[in-house]
Amino acid sequence: MNKINFKSAFTDLKLLQGNTVLERENKQLKKELLEQKLLLLVYKTSTEAKLEEARVREENLIRSNEDFKREMKQQAEETNKLMNQMMEMFQKQAQP
Repeated sequence: MNKINFKSAFTDLKLLQGNTVLERENKQLKKELLEQKLLLLVYKTSTEAKLEEARVREENLIRSNEDFKREMKQQAEETNKLMNQMMEMFQKQAQP
């Protein structure tokens, strides 16, 4: 007759049950890790898009500022020209 070693079988069963629990936990951790990676990827994509938008806004502001400076310089030159013309007119009128 074959004798069954209950102690050994019980130990093997406990190890198998423990292994099953560990595999389940490992599977859950892998799932959570994938979810975290996905969230990180979504965050990264969103952040990169916002950064690109900020770069575009910055470029537009720089361009707008340069245009404004050019316009102000042109207006200052025109104002100086008009002032010089007025000064010349006043000088001519002041001379008899």
